[in-house]
Amino acid sequence: MDVTKASLLQALATFTQEDEIGLWKFSTKLDGDKDYKVLVPTDRLGDSTDAAGTQRERLSAAFGGLEPVPGGATGLYDTTLAAYKAATSSYAEGKFNALVVLTDGVNQDPGSISRGALVSELEKLSSPERPVPLIVIAVGPDADRAEAEQLAEATGGSGQQVNDPAQIHTVILKAIVAAGAQGGSAAD
Repeated sequence: MDVTKASLLQALATFTQEDEIGLWKFSTKLDGDKDYKVLVPTDRLGDSTDAAGTQRERLSAAFGGLEPVPGGATGLYDTTLAAYKAATSSYAEGKFNALVVLTDGVNQDPGSISRGALVSELEKLSSPERPVPLIVIAVGPDADRAEAEQLAEATGGSGQQVNDPAQIHTVILKAIVAAGAQGGSAAD
């Protein structure tokens, strides 16, 4: 987990003050019946948000505080759908919009939406006029690259496999650049 956190901090350092980033955490039944919790709402990295400093500082602190959820399982599908709905509903015109999901496992919530239904919903929500590519990064041996690719491709995004968490920041940046080159929106 420490290597993953360090890699996320490296990726965060490469974004500009104008870029907008938020952070969600997910695990089964993390917040009541929801499999996810918004830790840091999406905002411009250079904006002072409260006494905690800038958005970049809030994210840095939140990344540093990430820990596995004891007894939790991977609530991937419901979280992906909720996050994608949030990303598409807050689409920023004239900017590159994307959703990055990191997971170390496959969906383990038997009460969640099915993979097929999730793919259908993602296809309905995605729009070539307002592109928000989903970038799913499968981290480690328990994650499923084929699943990551299937979910991401429903939105015009990409699925990636990372076996070494130290590579996360490089994979995030390459996937964002590739998605930005394919999409019609300008990058920040």
